[in-house]
Amino acid sequence: MSSISNNNNNHNTSCNSSQFRRQSSSRSSGQGIRPHHHNHHLIHNAHHHHPSRRFSHQTSIQSRDSIVSDKIPTEGHSTVAIVAPKDPEADKESSSSERGEWGSRWEFLLSCVGLSVGIGNVWRFPYLAYENGGGAFLIPYLIMLMLAGKPIYFMELCLGQFVGRGPLCVWQCAPIAKGVGIAMVSCCLVVCVYYNMVISYCLYYMVSVFRWGLPWTTCDGDWAIGSDCVVRSQNSSNENIFIGRSSSQVFWENKVLETTDSIDDLGGIKWDLTACLLASWIITILCLLRGVKTSGKVVYFAATFPYLILVSLMLVGFTRPGAWQGIKYFLMPSWDKLLSFKVWIAAASQMFFSLGVTIGALIMYSSYNNFTHDVFHDAMIVSTLDTVTSIIAGLVIFSGLGAMAHNLNVEVKDVVKGGPGLAFVVYPEALSKLPLAEVWSVLFFFMLFILGMDSEFALLESVLTSLADEFQIVRAHRLKFCVGLGALCFLAGIPCATRGGQYVLEIFDHYGGGLPLVYIALAECTALIWLYGYQKFSYDIYYMLDRRLGWYWKLTWKYTGPGVLLVLAVSSFILHKPLTLGDYAFPLWANVVGWTLTLSILAVIPGFAVYKVFTERETKGLLDKIKQASIENEREWGPQDPEVRKDWQSKRSGLNSVFMGVKSDLYDSKQPATLKGFSMNSIANDNHAFKGEEG
Repeated sequence: MSSISNNNNNHNTSCNSSQFRRQSSSRSSGQGIRPHHHNHHLIHNAHHHHPSRRFSHQTSIQSRDSIVSDKIPTEGHSTVAIVAPKDPEADKESSSSERGEWGSRWEFLLSCVGLSVGIGNVWRFPYLAYENGGGAFLIPYLIMLMLAGKPIYFMELCLGQFVGRGPLCVWQCAPIAKGVGIAMVSCCLVVCVYYNMVISYCLYYMVSVFRWGLPWTTCDGDWAIGSDCVVRSQNSSNENIFIGRSSSQVFWENKVLETTDSIDDLGGIKWDLTACLLASWIITILCLLRGVKTSGKVVYFAATFPYLILVSLMLVGFTRPGAWQGIKYFLMPSWDKLLSFKVWIAAASQMFFSLGVTIGALIMYSSYNNFTHDVFHDAMIVSTLDTVTSIIAGLVIFSGLGAMAHNLNVEVKDVVKGGPGLAFVVYPEALSKLPLAEVWSVLFFFMLFILGMDSEFALLESVLTSLADEFQIVRAHRLKFCVGLGALCFLAGIPCATRGGQYVLEIFDHYGGGLPLVYIALAECTALIWLYGYQKFSYDIYYMLDRRLGWYWKLTWKYTGPGVLLVLAVSSFILHKPLTLGDYAFPLWANVVGWTLTLSILAVIPGFAVYKVFTERETKGLLDKIKQASIENEREWGPQDPEVRKDWQSKRSGLNSVFMGVKSDLYDSKQPATLKGFSMNSIANDNHAFKGEEG
């Protein structure tokens, strides 16, 4: 896919300008849009065509040899092809601003899996399930997934694929809402900065195994001198088991983090963690140098390898004594928890956190698809696989925790800790009890590293794609911007690599990568489904996928999805408490900084809306300006391929019954256009190239 600007002097090209040309693989083969195979809506008329087909069988597009080639029927004679020559300047500009595309449908599918299935599936879901009723937590989680998760996931994939642009440039459907795209990219950038720090911890543990074996299994290291370190496997009595801290916790706090007592004391840069952070960024940049052309190849390994390790760990864990005690604790429902509003909020929050919606990465990934790619099945597969992965991770974790509880002669609830401590304190201790513990430890942390990298690829690529779609100079110098942006993110992440970096990371995570998401999602659903309109968007999907949307999508997109988001938004504000990390309560100034970060991300949504209204020149009066700013820009909204857009616009505006999603007699009886009463001489005299129009 590539973008062509007809104005060579325009170096700052707008997102969805009609100057862009999207050359999909189907077009470059000279076949135009791939015809759909009809199933439930049969063709009753020999001249009836699906809306997404090019005008008729008499018209073809040959982009390799010409810009357009129209076969014009003459009276009583065969058709005559009239060709407009290719513009070499346009080809030159197209080559310099190539956007890229997926090499295959599997690259797209696996990239979406890599984005949605991340480190959060391994530590956050099992802990929340344990804390909120075990198996009973799965019930509200699955309900929230059906009412909001799957619908919004599918909605974002459709939006990106239909427009063929990143999250900054898809809002010509409702120009007043472009601030939603800016907020998505801003949130994505914040997560990019601190998420690689979490990945760096995985690198640190892998290197530690090669240097010291399993250093977290003993209290002999210099990091344990003078501490209350206890090797828990050497204690069996309940009275002594929790005296002091476990050796794995001491290693995490005293060696890996060298954590300070508060955020007021950052303690200076920890250079070994900084080196791991630098290595993580170098790997990220190398995998994104050519955009999805390189990252699409990496995901063949990165999205599949973690499943091999997870399933292996699960099978090994099932064989350990006491494992089923932990699994029972994980799956056994505590039905009284279902009456708690907190459980439902936690389930909804985890669902959005895990799927990766509302940060713009899904819109970005689908924008590289072929226009007619069946994104529906991909959305259903990935959103289901994400849930299955979370459950598998829960089985892995709680089988290990059950075995630990059995060895220590304690209850499972007394072993579990949440947050990063679950991945970097409890897991290492559990893995140390397995045969070939060093091998399993390396594989486990390498798996976490790969899971994190998959998500980091999507986050950084989303920012790069958004900027490249908005600004032509970024696309022309993508390599430089990729390296430069990675370097800036590395520098911005150095505070997370200080000895007080854990506190900084927690502020970034809570106020930058967590709290804003639900508000962005609510604004996204409101703008797309209520401002642009469900009926318009459903027809766009019908045109693109040849798939009519049923009552489920109307119910979830218009009502249950926004309703769930509204409840989450209100409750997260009302029930919000000052930030804590374990027993440490952040000072007031740290919470103020966090809220400033949140508001700086969200303020652009109403801010840009106000700007758009007051810069509206076509109307007078505030209400008229608001209405005008909310209406789609017909010249710039729609598919990027100009021929596809022209056909889509003519079908949509000329066939109101189909536009409303209802097939009518008018649609069934529609005949292909014919040209009468002209001679080839008149065409030759008046035009160097004739472009036919469909009636």
